[in-house]
Amino acid sequence: MSKKIIILILSSFLFTGCATVSEKANSAYDYVAGGISKGYNSVKDAVTGGDKE
Repeated sequence: MSKKIIILILSSFLFTGCATVSEKANSAYDYVAGGISKGYNSVKDAVTGGDKE
């Protein structure tokens, strides 16, 4: 049980240490994810024939 606690504490330190890096990575991820979702939506619209729910 104590190993899990130690791992949890270490991971929280790593997470807070990487916060500034992850903010930059987050904006890059948002950009990529936005492009992917736009591409996916256009393909889906082409296959299904638009936004007919």
